[in-house]
Amino acid sequence: MTAFPDSSSHPNAQTLANLKAGLAAFKQGNYSEAIALLSPVLANSTDHPLLTKAQMGLVLAYERVGESGQAIELCQRLQQSPEPQLQAWATQTMATLLKRHPEITVPSDHAAPTEPDPSAASTVAVTTPENVTGFIPLEAANPAIAAPPEPAATGFVTTPSSEQPFSSASASPDRTPRFTKSPQSRFLSPSEESAAATRADFVEESPSLYQPIWRLAGRAQQWKPLGRVNMLRLVGVEVFTIVALFWVIEQLLHHTVSLYGNSLNRVIPMLGFRWVLWGPPHWTVPMTIVLLSIAFLASRWILDGLLVWLYGLKPLSLDALGGYSPETARSLQRFCRQHKLPLPTLGVLPTQAPLAFSYGPVPWLTRTVVSQGLLEQLSDEEIATVFANEVGHLAYWDVPVMSMLVVLVQLPYTLYRLTADWGEHKSVAISRASATLITALSYGLFRLLRWVGLWISRQRVYYSDRMAVDLTGNPNAYTRALLKMAIGTAQEVQQQGKTNYLLEGMELLTPLGLRQAISIGSLHPYTPLEPLLEQERTNPYQTWLTINQSHPILGDRLYLLTLYARHWRLKEELVWPETSSKSSRFKRALTGQQWRALLLQGAPFFGIAFGAAIAVALSLLGRIGLQLGQESILWLYTDWASGNRTVLRGLMLIGFSLGTVIRLNPFFPEIQRRLTNPKSYPELQQQAGNLPLVNQPVSLSGRLLGRSGISNYLNQDLWLQTQTGLIKLHCTSRLGPFGNLFPQPSRPCDLVNHDTTVTGWFRQGATPWIDGETLRTTGGRVSRSYHPIWSTLAATIAALLGILTILNF
Repeated sequence: MTAFPDSSSHPNAQTLANLKAGLAAFKQGNYSEAIALLSPVLANSTDHPLLTKAQMGLVLAYERVGESGQAIELCQRLQQSPEPQLQAWATQTMATLLKRHPEITVPSDHAAPTEPDPSAASTVAVTTPENVTGFIPLEAANPAIAAPPEPAATGFVTTPSSEQPFSSASASPDRTPRFTKSPQSRFLSPSEESAAATRADFVEESPSLYQPIWRLAGRAQQWKPLGRVNMLRLVGVEVFTIVALFWVIEQLLHHTVSLYGNSLNRVIPMLGFRWVLWGPPHWTVPMTIVLLSIAFLASRWILDGLLVWLYGLKPLSLDALGGYSPETARSLQRFCRQHKLPLPTLGVLPTQAPLAFSYGPVPWLTRTVVSQGLLEQLSDEEIATVFANEVGHLAYWDVPVMSMLVVLVQLPYTLYRLTADWGEHKSVAISRASATLITALSYGLFRLLRWVGLWISRQRVYYSDRMAVDLTGNPNAYTRALLKMAIGTAQEVQQQGKTNYLLEGMELLTPLGLRQAISIGSLHPYTPLEPLLEQERTNPYQTWLTINQSHPILGDRLYLLTLYARHWRLKEELVWPETSSKSSRFKRALTGQQWRALLLQGAPFFGIAFGAAIAVALSLLGRIGLQLGQESILWLYTDWASGNRTVLRGLMLIGFSLGTVIRLNPFFPEIQRRLTNPKSYPELQQQAGNLPLVNQPVSLSGRLLGRSGISNYLNQDLWLQTQTGLIKLHCTSRLGPFGNLFPQPSRPCDLVNHDTTVTGWFRQGATPWIDGETLRTTGGRVSRSYHPIWSTLAATIAALLGILTILNF
């Protein structure tokens, strides 16, 4: 076998056919066949553009069938290649292999022969020291049995139904699936071999220097439970959520009724109309109680109706589920018995986005729903861990509170979706204007109510993750399940060209946050994820950055799963950087410099708190003036005691204004002077700071994805699809954040599905995004954002309103 070919040699037709067939076999996961076909080709010193990809594929094939010594030996030879990219790839891959296999050592004086005998014994010395790295080698595969298909682009098994649109015939939950995902039962039939040969044209693509590999780390055969957890924190968060939800709903009803009455008094004063029909809206409290009671008791049937009507929910029998995951069919009842729970009713959603969630007022009336994509994209044991995670939600009794919350969230969200679709089919200006207004208001209400559930949504995930591991003894499979769900979500968005309404509307119930899944999942084919996950996990500002997130940092969750695997002395699915084992997941207190950076990052919001603190201090000063008879400052106390609190509201507005001005220049630096050469998305993430304040002016090109028309007038669904991943975009219009509600020559959503160059500020928070300054299509259409200008105007308006509020005392 040669490391690289003699340039004077060209393959004949048979050799070229073997080369293509070998690469096709590699893509299909038939690594033994790939080795048999590619080894003779490379030993014959051929010269062809596909050779580089074949050499890399042969290294990976050796590794995946357990012949790691051969893989390392070939990497050593590839380091002598005249191609710089191949040299770099071989060096990086060899370092990874040596880290994975500490029992394999390479003699320092080893030199690769020019014309080695492929059948000769490996020159790599093998020892068996204690594995101190925590890496678990891939299991050696039986040469007679092909490993499960593992395409480099996705990392999960390709199935016949995933290559075509969903149809009721192919995805009916009552049908046995036409494929199997068990690692020990995947064979290539003659028809599959023929199909692999006809699809061999994939090798004409340029070679990828990174190939993602599932390590398929094992599970515990016998394990001791992880122990009981303290439920007080979760119960406290649930109580807080119920109280907060009650207060928000009551305030919404109260202010809506009051605004309606005040509007009537001012609009038609000539009729002498006065708001006396209801008097002060004290009835909002019992109305809120009734509304929450209905949302709680009827949550199962309300959500059933919405999912059947809008998303095609169908029943799923346990036997049909067993066709995809025999382990789940066997163990689900056992999981429920262990925690004295009834078996939940099952359902399946006809979408390729991998989803799973549960809802219902009590465990006896709960439905657990999965998507067709999850059943097809995850393996047997991975599906079992996802169902164990849902059992965890039922066992910890967080499903009733979440179901009530999601019902209330779904009401404005469904109105937003239906109104946007209705408005798109109207040509009359007044109809489209009405639809635009209703859509914006209903989506804003959806985001407001969603805020109430963010804390409990984050907290409950840690409990259910632990339960999934405790019930199955398989933290590695659950790790793969979460990552594959992220990959599948990103693929769904890329294939559809926009975010599925189901993904956004049900986000609070799903195992992964939407933006988090898209960001991580889209990067999987292009860069190792562990460094990015470690960067997230060790961010000292993690607690603050996740305040507006529906799920915890994924790196934190996956590292906890790794600790569970170490606790049971299992091999680990993810190879974390060496610093991970030395650093605790519990963050230390922020340093003084970090606190200053955090205060600057949140200056507008800390300004509000600072203004409120000053108002409270002034009211106490006024109280002292009352005791001392100082009438000049007495008004500070009477303003507070009377309930007007104009000083409080005014100083909060002024504090917001000052904080915005202080942060303005660091947050939006001059972009043209700092704009550097374009970087890839993974490079931007690796070089990003820990706070959004530490930004990078960038100019990136790609395809703009997102919803079009009225449903995206608030720019809520804009993604830039680059060659190396999806990045969220934040944009405004020349008329401000809500300017797209008015007629515009070019809105950002009008550029959807066009090749676009985005210039703006790249930021890394809980998830990455770009604050866009300019969106320019290849056809010359331009949409500009005015973030700095509108931030300045918002600060000015807030200061003026604050001053006027205080002066009108």
